[in-house]
Amino acid sequence: MNIRHELENKVLNRLLQKDAQALKQMVDSYSTLLYQVALRITGDKRVAEQVLCDVFRDLWENPSHYKKVKDKFLSSYLIKLCKLKCVDREEIHITRLLSKKSKNYVANNVTV
Repeated sequence: MNIRHELENKVLNRLLQKDAQALKQMVDSYSTLLYQVALRITGDKRVAEQVLCDVFRDLWENPSHYKKVKDKFLSSYLIKLCKLKCVDREEIHITRLLSKKSKNYVANNVTV
């Protein structure tokens, strides 16, 4: 078995037991990489930071979810989760923009 895989499994087991130091270890290990991924996708520092918080919150709240996925490494799972969070945020942003434009259009073009 790969040493990296063994280390990630140990940290994951600690996360399952709600060990805050294990979360800190994950943040220290992966926050720079995940931030770069999020920033590249979103192009916005603030949004990238929010995505990073979402990813680590999910990891803390649902560490058992990783056990259900097929990724060999926890880092691969975190990168995929980060990308999904970025897409979700972009979809929400686009929906809000369209909703505002629709409301403005209706407000400006209604005749009674």
